[in-house]
Amino acid sequence: MVPGTVNELSAHDRLILVLEKTALSAAAREELCRRINLPVEKYTVVLEGLVDTDAAYSYAPDVVDRVRR
Repeated sequence: MVPGTVNELSAHDRLILVLEKTALSAAAREELCRRINLPVEKYTVVLEGLVDTDAAYSYAPDVVDRVRR
């Protein structure tokens, strides 16, 4: 994992983790991507990179564990 603290997460990172924790629908992901100006095609790439950080694990360990499986 990449070292880091929760304070190092951007607002976008936190939104992605919260979304993955609460709403897993494709429509919710598309809406979030539109709001944060992230192409839907890159969402999974960003999420997979995010869950490889200590900061993400500190913020949302349940999400990180689920995505890693």
